[in-house]
Amino acid sequence: MPVEMYDLIVAGAGPAGSTAARAAVLQGLDTLILEKQTFPRYKPCGGALSSKATAILDYSLPDSICERAITGARVHFRDRVLEKHKGYNLTTLVDRSRFDDLLLKKAQEGGAGIINQKVMDFSEKNGFISVKTDERTYQSRFLVIASGCQDELRSRICGRDGRDCMGICLVADIKEDDEKIRERLPEILDIHFGVAEGGYGWIFPHRGYYSVGIGGLSSRLSHPRRTMLQFLRKNGFPESQRLHGHQIPQGGNKRQYALGRVLLAGDAAGFVDAFTGEGIYYALASGRIAGQVIGEVPAQEVARAYEKGCEKVFGAELRYALFFSKMMHRYPEIFMRILACQEEVLDRYIEIAAAKISYKDFIRWLLPRLPMNLLRTL
Repeated sequence: MPVEMYDLIVAGAGPAGSTAARAAVLQGLDTLILEKQTFPRYKPCGGALSSKATAILDYSLPDSICERAITGARVHFRDRVLEKHKGYNLTTLVDRSRFDDLLLKKAQEGGAGIINQKVMDFSEKNGFISVKTDERTYQSRFLVIASGCQDELRSRICGRDGRDCMGICLVADIKEDDEKIRERLPEILDIHFGVAEGGYGWIFPHRGYYSVGIGGLSSRLSHPRRTMLQFLRKNGFPESQRLHGHQIPQGGNKRQYALGRVLLAGDAAGFVDAFTGEGIYYALASGRIAGQVIGEVPAQEVARAYEKGCEKVFGAELRYALFFSKMMHRYPEIFMRILACQEEVLDRYIEIAAAKISYKDFIRWLLPRLPMNLLRTL
């Protein structure tokens, strides 16, 4: 059987992969997505989609995917609770199964092919990439690896992350009547600091269910299941929930994410907010940049152009998020208490989610005010 040749092969049909494929096909590139699972598939995730993430899409999201508009946050730390509403949309909660399926369909509508096979290996030679799946071999001019941080393919480019650079999350979807959800969480996210080492717990109000989870650094969260069960019990949920676990990379750390004709995108590249664990925006942004540069610049310049594009759009934000995360978790009694006690600080912080300010803006605003804010918490 002859080996098929493409302009681009994308490994993984999540947000990064489907967005890369759509950006490529809209430029006339012959593109194939290789995905091990059949969509729609379940995806454990809080499902918070920021306005800057939706701005990347060149189409509107249907109401069936947008489950809840969020206008505020309730933050807990120890015995302190602070709630703040902004009066405008901060983020939208989506059903990740249907959201990811829509992204894939949009890539297919543009002309991308999809084959349900798992990519096992790849090699680069003589100006093309050979991509080996569990069934056959394909060839392309470029390869985008967007199959997540747990896929061994990424280690060929960026190496393996240590436990200090990797997070772990446990998530449960808990069914509930919509009216009761609105009474408990009226368009707000419920965030609990101090329940998971190097991370936090959350309760997000979706349509007909709560997304409840905990996440933290793998090196510090030594008993994630026990921590999750304690979090469920403390917040009035039955402990007999089906738990879904997954790893997420800690963004902002120095990694190589482009080499020759192979680009990493989304979680595979480590593009995740180190403090919140949010990765959808970075998946969409890096996927779009990957698809665009492959179609726009000479082959020998693609890797460098991709690196420059990612750095320009979100590189500094990831590094400042990492700095903020390390600051918060190194001195939690200081910084998390301020966030859960000072309305002015929380009000300013949640503007990051609304893309009103950056982490850099927030840190520069916060640091000169630390002494006075600390005194107010005593």
